[in-house]
Amino acid sequence: MPVVMLMLIFTTISSNVFAQQQCTQKLKEAEKAYDEGRIEDIPEMLAGCIDRGFTREEKIRAYKLVINAHLFNQDLNQASQKMLDFLRFNPEYMPNKNSEPAEFLSLYKKFETLPYLSLGVYGGINFSNIAVIKPYTISSTSKTTYEHHAPGFQFGLKFSRPVYKNIELNAELGFLRHTFQYTEESLDFSKLTITENQDQIFLPISGSFVYPIKQWHPFISLGLSAEYLINATATPERTYVQNTQQPVSGTDIELTDMRQKINISLFAEIGLRYKIPRGYFFLSSRYYHGLLNQVNEDERYSNAELNYIYYYIDDDRRLNNYAFSVGYMYMLYKPKRKK
Repeated sequence: MPVVMLMLIFTTISSNVFAQQQCTQKLKEAEKAYDEGRIEDIPEMLAGCIDRGFTREEKIRAYKLVINAHLFNQDLNQASQKMLDFLRFNPEYMPNKNSEPAEFLSLYKKFETLPYLSLGVYGGINFSNIAVIKPYTISSTSKTTYEHHAPGFQFGLKFSRPVYKNIELNAELGFLRHTFQYTEESLDFSKLTITENQDQIFLPISGSFVYPIKQWHPFISLGLSAEYLINATATPERTYVQNTQQPVSGTDIELTDMRQKINISLFAEIGLRYKIPRGYFFLSSRYYHGLLNQVNEDERYSNAELNYIYYYIDDDRRLNNYAFSVGYMYMLYKPKRKK
């Protein structure tokens, strides 16, 4: 039985190799016939091989040869059908304006070849930047600061659709974690640090302008992001200068009810794509500018542990952040005649 299987495999491979050699020879004969002006014979010569039997490079040559033959014979219907078949096979084909016949270029321009949708994934890190709207502190002599304690992270799905030449519309759905630290120093006596983590689901919508330069495609985007808070926690600690008292710390404190569930941000983005067949890799840098107060004012004094053990009160504040991401997009094509 194994011997029979091996013979079948060997026979199949041999027949495929022989068929490809025959098709390669037919392509050479068809190209010679085109050069000699025997145009009418070319579509029939390549009919049996154009569906299977060619390598990718040979198939491109064969399609172009058949299309040009139909154009030469003024059979525009067949030329259009073969151009559509060709672009379905190779939707990213870019004709060489210096070497392609004018009739071929004119027919190519009558077809829509932009991807109708691109979809992909991305991930990266972010750095929070707090903007205080109105400060609230127990002591007027306290010095307070906000800083990014450690980078947060984000990951998600992205969908893009071209709307006109270099203009695209984008929609995303992702998960986002912000991490930042609040520090309050009181008269060189004590220091309070509160590290806050926020987990959010976010939905950015944006428009992009893409400028292709060979395989490198720089782009800029402007957009709006809606964020929904899932969870927020704080890790507080109060220490005393020169160890005059024991540090005060405990378990993480739940802050979700003390934060607004919805936040809206404007963002600007700059990035770079690297084009590969049927897709591209990209890296980007964004700045998000929060528009709403993050703090639920009705719950500002609701946590007794924060108020009376750590002597902490939330400032009214906006959450801005810088985000850096890398990702991959796969492009879906559906070539069609332009209306």
